[in-house]
Amino acid sequence: MTSEDIIDNEDGQMGAGNKRNTFDKVCETICLALTFVALSAYAEIYGPTLIDLKIKLDADYEEVAVAVSGRSVGAFPGSIMAGFLVDRFSGHCHLLIAIGLDLAAFATAAIPWSPNLTCLWGFCFIGGIVEAFINIVSTRILFNIWQGKSAPFLMFVHLGYGIGSFCVPIISSPFLAETESMHSAVNETLDNNTTTGNETLLFVDKVSENTKIHNVLHSDSKIEYAYGISACFAALVSIAFYFFQVRESDCKVNGTIDGNQTRTDNLSKNIDNRSIKDIVNPATCANGRICYGSSIVFLVVIYLGNNAGADKMIGNFIRSFAIDQYGIGADLASALNTAYWITFSVGRFVFIFLARCIPIRVLIIIQTFGMAVSAGLLFLFAQNCSTLFWIFIQFLSFFGSAVLPTAIAWTEYHIKLTGLVMMMQIFGMSVGGICHMRLIGYLYGHLGPKSFIYQILGYGVLQFILAVGINSVGAIHGKRLADSSELKIEVKTIAKTVTHPNLKRDQTIELT
Repeated sequence: MTSEDIIDNEDGQMGAGNKRNTFDKVCETICLALTFVALSAYAEIYGPTLIDLKIKLDADYEEVAVAVSGRSVGAFPGSIMAGFLVDRFSGHCHLLIAIGLDLAAFATAAIPWSPNLTCLWGFCFIGGIVEAFINIVSTRILFNIWQGKSAPFLMFVHLGYGIGSFCVPIISSPFLAETESMHSAVNETLDNNTTTGNETLLFVDKVSENTKIHNVLHSDSKIEYAYGISACFAALVSIAFYFFQVRESDCKVNGTIDGNQTRTDNLSKNIDNRSIKDIVNPATCANGRICYGSSIVFLVVIYLGNNAGADKMIGNFIRSFAIDQYGIGADLASALNTAYWITFSVGRFVFIFLARCIPIRVLIIIQTFGMAVSAGLLFLFAQNCSTLFWIFIQFLSFFGSAVLPTAIAWTEYHIKLTGLVMMMQIFGMSVGGICHMRLIGYLYGHLGPKSFIYQILGYGVLQFILAVGINSVGAIHGKRLADSSELKIEVKTIAKTVTHPNLKRDQTIELT
């Protein structure tokens, strides 16, 4: 009997009879992908509706960006909650996802009705909590299902985020206000409530010391319908996870999980009764090597923080940038937003297959090098040319599409992806989102739309430098459990508490 016959996953489920059949695995993985579609449907809706929110709340870009950054602030408490609950209550992961989706549906539907910026920040904060929570819990479920073959399936699940993201501008477009971007000198006297003969309203934002951008409103906004559609989809997906939780609970009552033997009480107790010190110690996820575990976690946190923050920044401002910088129409700007996310989805789909044939260490360098080159081309050639911007932003979207799932798989390749490690990753993404959104809000309001391209350049170059850094640290120590003696010791320790139906009472086995 091998270790794989006994151990199914780190939650302690018995492997010989407890593994899900292929059909169940595929169904659950598809539902996880739909979860990420729902996640992006409410997380990326701020981008196409940013101008409408600004007009509804009579605010400027910086104020709206700060309010939307509440989503990133919420990711921090969400990651703490998920990191603890995933390690302590792994048997209720499906229920946690279902409740989270329903909570996100409520917050999303309420956003267009926000009476002020504070309420908008609060609803975004709730959405951020759920986003971080679902990221951690769904990742744990996926690793439990597919074990060491998780990398391509992780790419597939995160592909759902890209699919939802390019659907959002399409869904939102019919409900957006028709606006026109106009520039004028600062000394021009304008009133935010000025009404022309055609009942056209002017909303003014200061963007530099010499110019202002006026969003000329030609029709009313109906974005509450777009937010309502996103909320309904999240609520519908939650139903599947209530079903999964009921099925799992019924199996436990009947003494089986997926029709097979349940995990043993002794092994479950061995997992769930870990001390707080063991849970928070970085050495726990790196086979006792505290310096190695700490350095990997620290670098990955910065790496994911820069990526997540820039993703939010680009997704939220790309449409507004195209209107303000190039003066293109609202429909064409929405098409650009949609094209960006379509390329994002295509990139994640392509990297599903590349992840199966290219080592993860090489893949992470390919992605970030492509991002750095794309950002450089945007900076050099696309500042005043909308056509080149359309082209080069697609390259950036393609190479940056799979950075998140690749980084998660890279981390699992080197250290054990515990609840604490996932919590720290989401924490980094939260901080990165706050920093990038605050920065773009300030720069956009004081230096003008071109600051959007400057920030993209910094993002792409820094991401490549960080990728080289984490790869260098990882290469020094090798992959996780490279030493067979370490695996042997760990399996022997677990085997002392494992019973098997073919063994006599109180008989134990030793694995070699």
